[in-house]
Amino acid sequence: MKICNWKLVYPAAIGAALLLASGAGAQQAAGSTGNNSGDPSQPSELSVQVSGVFTRSTTIANAVNPTTVNKHIATNSAGLLVGYRYHFNSWEALEAEFGYTENGQRYYTPATAGGTSGAAYAITSRMYDLDANEVITTPRLLGFFQPFVLAGGGAIAFQPNSNPYGATTQWRPMFDYGAGLDFHIVHLGARIEYRGLIFKVPYFGLAALNTNKYTHIASPSIGLVLTW
Repeated sequence: MKICNWKLVYPAAIGAALLLASGAGAQQAAGSTGNNSGDPSQPSELSVQVSGVFTRSTTIANAVNPTTVNKHIATNSAGLLVGYRYHFNSWEALEAEFGYTENGQRYYTPATAGGTSGAAYAITSRMYDLDANEVITTPRLLGFFQPFVLAGGGAIAFQPNSNPYGATTQWRPMFDYGAGLDFHIVHLGARIEYRGLIFKVPYFGLAALNTNKYTHIASPSIGLVLTW
């Protein structure tokens, strides 16, 4: 897996967000009169949420001694999730999201019969995720409630806070899915949401830490939504 080149990632992310926003603006300027997010005058949503980040532990049989396993464990953490969503009609929307947290990645390699001693690695890193999702919603129920489901993909990046063991920043392609419920009152509302993220375990450019296994993040969140 290639190490992340931020000179390419940041412009690409900004460009994708601008493209989504400009496309939404163009449709709105063209005078679309369909039933947007339950209120034709409020097709756009900006959300800010506090999230929990819970990563599944991963194990893999040791290459030298298959009766032992290498382990990857990530610490649980709290994070921030910011998103923009544009409703094309009462049932469909597109969104772009940015998530951030800071947690620890721990790797355990056992001793082997070949004489290799066991080792433990701990890397504290900042984690960023950028994704674009297709969102299926319902019209606002009772004028207030709006459930939704979503699926999409993007990239997730791990940036070590320091440089232990020669660790470097690494990104992984990821798939995400989720569901939630919005509660709208005029232009301000609340959102509860669950997202699942699937990606390969990071190894920070260190071959000894490469499990070549997929892991899963469960991320519930709650926050505010501004509509216009």
